[in-house]
Amino acid sequence: MSLEAPSKNTRVNQDVEHAIEIIRWLLKPLGLWPSNRQTPIEKMTSIFLMSVCTFLLGFLIIPGSLFAFVKIKNPAVRVRLTGPLSFCVMGILKYYFLFIERRNIATSIRHMIADWQKAVAVRDHRIMLTYAQFGRYGSTICAGFMYSGGLFYALILPYVSVGGKNEKNITIRPLAYPSHYLLFDPQESPAYEIVFTTHCFCAFVMHSITSATCSLAVVFVMHACGQLEILIMWLKDLVDEGAGKRFPKVIDQHVRTLDFIIRTEKILREICLVEICGCTLNICFIGYYLMMEWGEADAIGITTYTILLISFVFNIFLFCYVGELLTEEG
Repeated sequence: MSLEAPSKNTRVNQDVEHAIEIIRWLLKPLGLWPSNRQTPIEKMTSIFLMSVCTFLLGFLIIPGSLFAFVKIKNPAVRVRLTGPLSFCVMGILKYYFLFIERRNIATSIRHMIADWQKAVAVRDHRIMLTYAQFGRYGSTICAGFMYSGGLFYALILPYVSVGGKNEKNITIRPLAYPSHYLLFDPQESPAYEIVFTTHCFCAFVMHSITSATCSLAVVFVMHACGQLEILIMWLKDLVDEGAGKRFPKVIDQHVRTLDFIIRTEKILREICLVEICGCTLNICFIGYYLMMEWGEADAIGITTYTILLISFVFNIFLFCYVGELLTEEG
């Protein structure tokens, strides 16, 4: 079964597109969007995108770690550098888990498409559409906060920041992710411009990974909740109208939904651990950074860290909320 929207009828096409559009937008640039009918060019493109993303993450974490823990000796400065590095480590771990679970992600998306094709009753279709809309809203809000925070942090904040002076009394041009490169000086042109631009792409990759994991969680869990609600409605119909020929259909729906939930849990369990622990740690760092920026009356810095703080808090809330909702529905 193809992972693209099925051509059975226009309504199914629109519904499937509505349900999976956001996660496709987020996974494709990372090279992780699954497809059973990839052409050789599409396969090469996917491998190329994964290679680029891996390079960008390595380009950030290795020189950044050298700068923070080898070159810098001031503990206060190290604390300010540890937050961005911890977010990068989170991105690397989540990207790895998304990669190794890509087959399960593909199976889950095919499962969703099949469920939409089977939703012929108006009531069932309405339930699925309601939960799909909630999943879309959650994904959009999460991505909006993440990309807004990333834009401010990687592009605007370094641009408006005032650089310090080095031992040669030369102004240090700020970078979003201060790094130590053994082969060249990132303060000299055109190295600075290249590193600055590369860091912007690094930020895009990291925030895309976080947005993709949150979107997968909310879309998959909302779909499972919708299927459980449909199952409950069918069980009520059995009580009201008698079992008849409906009972095998109810059993099949129950087994399919449990299979989807088990697969979703397998995809998300490590990702949830990384997200909850990492976001909690980063909330602590951002709280510290906010106090520092507040003392310096830096409006751009305060705005940047406030958006990032809201984003991390929302991510934790989203994971906890959808987990609790699935538990209640089950």
